[in-house]
Amino acid sequence: MSVEDHDDELATQYVLARRLRPDLEGAELAQLIVSRLNEDQLLSLAGDALAWAPHPTDRRELALEYVQNFVLAMESDPDAK
Repeated sequence: MSVEDHDDELATQYVLARRLRPDLEGAELAQLIVSRLNEDQLLSLAGDALAWAPHPTDRRELALEYVQNFVLAMESDPDAK
């Protein structure tokens, strides 16, 4: 699965999580998204996160870092500087 496929799947999970819990922000929202992923999805995200994670830990933590970065990107205003 490519990074683009991850991002498409995460975009779907992001929308579902945002609808389920509109009160959550950042890390909390990422944790909700990760809690909804299966083991194969976690492993795949963790594999991609290995390239830039400063201190690799377990699969769940790596996947959480990947998802937190994704959520940050989704909620960032591209026009803000």
